[in-house]
Amino acid sequence: MPKTQIPYGSKPIKIETAGEVLDLEGERDRSKITPEPEDQTAIKHALQNPLGTKRLREIVAQKEAAKIVIVIDDHTRDAPTEKMLDALTEEIREGGKGGRVTLLVACGTHSAPAEEDLKRILGKHFSRFGENGVKVHDCDAGGEELVQVGTTSRGTPVRLNRTYLEADLKILTGDLTLHYYAGFGGGRKSILPGIAARETINANHALLTDERDRARTANLEDNPVHLDMTEAASFAPPDFVLNAVADASGNLVGAYAGEMNAVFLKGAEVAKKLFCFELEPNKLFDVLVVSAGGFPKDRNLYQATKAVENCYRAVAPGGRLILVAECREGVGDAYFEEWMNEHGTYEAAAAAVRTNFVLGGHKAFYIRKAMKRVRLSVVSELDAALLNAWGISAYDSAQVAVREAEENAVREAEEKNIKDKTKVKVGIIKNGLDTLLVPSERK
Repeated sequence: MPKTQIPYGSKPIKIETAGEVLDLEGERDRSKITPEPEDQTAIKHALQNPLGTKRLREIVAQKEAAKIVIVIDDHTRDAPTEKMLDALTEEIREGGKGGRVTLLVACGTHSAPAEEDLKRILGKHFSRFGENGVKVHDCDAGGEELVQVGTTSRGTPVRLNRTYLEADLKILTGDLTLHYYAGFGGGRKSILPGIAARETINANHALLTDERDRARTANLEDNPVHLDMTEAASFAPPDFVLNAVADASGNLVGAYAGEMNAVFLKGAEVAKKLFCFELEPNKLFDVLVVSAGGFPKDRNLYQATKAVENCYRAVAPGGRLILVAECREGVGDAYFEEWMNEHGTYEAAAAAVRTNFVLGGHKAFYIRKAMKRVRLSVVSELDAALLNAWGISAYDSAQVAVREAEENAVREAEEKNIKDKTKVKVGIIKNGLDTLLVPSERK
């Protein structure tokens, strides 16, 4: 029986399958993607060859005793933040004018990172910057911590972090990967949702209900969420951006620096080649095993469900998608859990999103949408009774989940007298947050 290992939390787990296994990680066409041999080399090369701006050291040299803010990804992302800070701080020193540097953690609506999370993100820079040099964004901050800077043409009121706005030199960093309604992460997303107020984020994300289905993974053309984010960022644009594109294993594929939009579009072009996988019509799966990618990508269900949205269209209607995600931190969002409890069908969730958008509730909309096409199982540490109440089959063993799904697929095929279906077609995705499956008949 074919065996494979898939990420789960901090350790891989092994599964065996009886069906016809198609491990798409080995099939991806990487002919146009050339991984960098060494991360620091790629990052330095990006800083030495910026897109649409002067070198950062030249920008710094024009500032007098500047207050510098560097926006960094939070603990739910896997950006090479320490390596980017190594290169950025060196470049700032070369500018010669000095200045006080503050690191601003872009949490959006996520909970604040714990100290151990900050140590993991920052590495040596945790002690180098100390308590006073690292600030964590709070989207619900009171007082004057959030400042109104404008309203977008789509009606989004834009309130942003004061520390960022008051800086003389604004720098964004982060990874650039798939995003299931903004198209791609990176660039403008460090501002909205990264350092924005909750009401700003809610208004922007409500645009995901676009009836023309333009707010979807890997799409930027006429994408209302992406365009609204870009407009919001233009109210307080960064002076310099450094974004990295890494593969699902964390290997750096490219780094790009300079003007925000130029960096974003270049990185998105590379990310699309790297992460998008087109399936032939005859390769839809009876059973698709999808790992969210291990910790921190599977730290909670809220984050891990992005893998379902990326991959469920590759499952034959009525087939089984098995999400493998540890979820050591539980569901991860109270509104997500509440909406899953209250809205038991796709139609109910869609109506709720259209009439009363709440960030977190949108995850229920996407899960119910996927469940309208496929049967969903989750292998995790979550409470089985909770998942079962949502109509999701719960398992604590990936092997058991796969075996039962295969047996059921064979039984159902035999009952329908579909002889060529008695050999179950099983797919395995090891990094579902970083893989977009696009059945070719959709094009």
